[in-house]
Amino acid sequence: MTIHLLIADDHELVRDGLRLTFDGTEISIVAEATNGLEAFEQLGLHCIDVALVDISMPGGDGFLFLKLVREASLTMPVVMHSMNDGHIRRSRALGAAGFVLKGQEHKLLPAVRAVYAGGEFWDEPTDS
Repeated sequence: MTIHLLIADDHELVRDGLRLTFDGTEISIVAEATNGLEAFEQLGLHCIDVALVDISMPGGDGFLFLKLVREASLTMPVVMHSMNDGHIRRSRALGAAGFVLKGQEHKLLPAVRAVYAGGEFWDEPTDS
């Protein structure tokens, strides 16, 4: 089984790190984008099972991508990826299947696997 993944982040170093994170796993990055509009365009060019999308990107953020996906009635799960845990509630409301905080990359594999299997994955902060 191979999970075909789209990654969208405006920082090349982040995309490089994501490639390393998924290297050697059943998750294959089949498309990359630097903003939400570009990511949405990739959906028509590739067979994508899951999208991992940064929220803050110039030229179309992750919320725009999520809105376009839902307006097109696509059922592909989307995992949002951000440094701001304040975006979790809006991600849920707009139909994302998960959220992983940047800096918690060890949670990306379980997140992608969970949403691919039809579940959800929410990296919510815990009170100390």
